[in-house]
Amino acid sequence: MTINLRHIILFVLFGLLLSFNKTNAQEVSISPVLNLRNYFSYEILGDVAGKSIVYRDKGYVKEMDVFNPELELVQSAELYFEKRRIDVFTLIEEDSSFQVLYGFFERDSMFLKQRTYNNRIELQDSSVFARLYKRDIRKRISTAVSDNKQKVLLSTVDEEENVIFLLYDSVNKKVEWLSKVDVDGDFRGYLDDIVLSDTGDFLLLINEGIWSSEPSKLSVLIISPSNNLQKYISFSLTDLFKDNIWIDIDNKHQRWLICGTYSKRKRKEAEGYFYISKKLSDFTSMEKFEYFPFDDDVFNELLQGKRKRGTAIENLALQNVLFRNDGGIVFVSEVVREYARRNPYNNYARSSFDGFSSRAWIDFYNEDVLVSSVSPDGSILWNKVLYKKQFSQDDDGIYSSFFIMKSPSRLRFIYNDEIKKNNTVSEYLMDPAGRIARNSLLSTAYQKMKLRFKDAIQISSRTLVVPSERNYDLNLVRITY
Repeated sequence: MTINLRHIILFVLFGLLLSFNKTNAQEVSISPVLNLRNYFSYEILGDVAGKSIVYRDKGYVKEMDVFNPELELVQSAELYFEKRRIDVFTLIEEDSSFQVLYGFFERDSMFLKQRTYNNRIELQDSSVFARLYKRDIRKRISTAVSDNKQKVLLSTVDEEENVIFLLYDSVNKKVEWLSKVDVDGDFRGYLDDIVLSDTGDFLLLINEGIWSSEPSKLSVLIISPSNNLQKYISFSLTDLFKDNIWIDIDNKHQRWLICGTYSKRKRKEAEGYFYISKKLSDFTSMEKFEYFPFDDDVFNELLQGKRKRGTAIENLALQNVLFRNDGGIVFVSEVVREYARRNPYNNYARSSFDGFSSRAWIDFYNEDVLVSSVSPDGSILWNKVLYKKQFSQDDDGIYSSFFIMKSPSRLRFIYNDEIKKNNTVSEYLMDPAGRIARNSLLSTAYQKMKLRFKDAIQISSRTLVVPSERNYDLNLVRITY
């Protein structure tokens, strides 16, 4: 049997069509509406034994709404506590249950408790894990949660201005470590971020330029509860401006990362990245950052030929850092601009009931994304620019930017093409070598949805859950590839 050229071409085109459809096929489920009017906040637990759960806080009323895998509402329940006035610190999602960590005052103390519920909102366990005196709580308790959800760091400040740290073990439901750290006032004023590792070690970033237009002076405090280690680390002074400062932990390789963008002239400009990545035991009391500037291709692609000699990239914000399996790093930055349309102190302010009146009337621009891959030895492997343009007004940019969905073979950068009622959703696919492809995913036309992708939750290598907010109405949207 002979096969002519036309048959070969048709066969190849048919194969490509099947491949394309398989790559872009996805299932989309939409939940019924939950009303958010008069609620202070909500939180989504993406997968508790196959069910998605929404926690809604109305002040004295705490509610849970349970959805099955098809996002059908199967249960709504109110949580009842010992006291009417309680403070919920955080929710810890587990495989088949979730924990609510909260506290309440009684006489001269605050009792810190945990409650464990299954995915039918049935109470499984309850216990007090700590008691703090009122005089030891001068600020609302804040929390940091490890990636594996097994450690929770709670912190506050006592009447003598000491910082109290409490490390909670969510597996054994008990306090693993409790300590007061005597620090000076400058430390507290410059504390920028706290990151907690899966082992319970944590790092505090002290950014002495956080409120200044002068070049930043950075230092960190590393605390290791397991061996009572407390180490201050300073960095060599330079005349470079540092911005978008990011700290994180690569739990697989046990390496701490401190990074950001730098420029020679002023903040809000970027000429390249700075970073340091080390194991806890390898840090010395004085360290210095590695700097690598952007090459001409990055400037040409992001500035599209508008670069002048000596200029930098303006408004490039570091949005995420990903850790490669080989110990390398992927930096993800986005061009983000804001413009005020009027004086925020104008007497004719907008109504306070709209939720956005605390700020001026603001135009938000979220544009191109720069992805840079760095090898374990610190050399740049590649830079890629993902083109997009998003514009919105007076919404704090909550529908803009993007979500990164991770799998062993690729990254998906998912985003709204435009910020409007009837919109299309697109994605960039990127493989480990930096090769990219762009696809259209779905349309929200006539669905009454506005998707908040930067608040999405990935629940498996193939599935994510995205909140949709419109006119105080909340829907969950599940996308499965």
